[in-house]
Amino acid sequence: MGCLKGKNEGCKKDAKFECKKCGAKSPKKGHLCKPKKLKD
Repeated sequence: MGCLKGKNEGCKKDAKFECKKCGAKSPKKGHLCKPKKLKD
């Protein structure tokens, strides 16, 4: 999957990963180009 270009996927509270490159948040690591795990 390509970069989400800063658009969050799903609810912000459900996000477990954030892209270092564009800042998009997603619950799934594989959906981001440069994923970084968010702290709980």
